[in-house]
Amino acid sequence: MNADHMAMHIIKYIPDFQEHCIEIFKSNSPKFFDPEELKLFDYYLVNDVEKHYYVVFDDQELLACGGIFLDLKSDQAGLAWGMVHSNHHRKGIGKYFTEYRLNLLKKIYPGKTYCIETSQHTARFYEKLGFVTEHIITDGFGKGIDKYSMKLEN
Repeated sequence: MNADHMAMHIIKYIPDFQEHCIEIFKSNSPKFFDPEELKLFDYYLVNDVEKHYYVVFDDQELLACGGIFLDLKSDQAGLAWGMVHSNHHRKGIGKYFTEYRLNLLKKIYPGKTYCIETSQHTARFYEKLGFVTEHIITDGFGKGIDKYSMKLEN
C-alpha cells in the first residue's frame, strides 16, 4: 500500500452516502455506465445493498463505492457495482479497493468461484487481478458498452 492509501478509509455503506454514490456513478457515465443503468444502481442502493456494500473516503471526500454478493441460485460470489469517481481514476484507488473486496470474498465466501460483469473499458483491469473472460455480449450494458462476464477461480 502506498502512502496515498494510508489516508483512505473503507467503511460500510449507509443511506447517507446514497447521493455521493449517485454522483460517482454519474461521473463515470456514459463511458463506463449507460445512463439508463442509473435507475438500477439507485434501486440497488435503496433495496439490495444488504450488508456488503462499502465506500472509500479520504480525509475530505467519498472517492469510491462497491460491494460483494453471493448468488444463492448459482452458488457464485462476486463483485458488485464497483466504481471510483472519475476525478480519481488512475491513482491506485480502484486496485486497492478491489483487492480489499476480493479479500472479503475469500473470507466470507471461501472456495467459491468469483465473478464480475464489466465492460471492455475495465476488463483488462480485472484480467490483471486474475479474472478470465467467459463471454462477451456486444452492447450488453447499452450502446457502445459491451458486457464482459468474467470469473476468478480459487
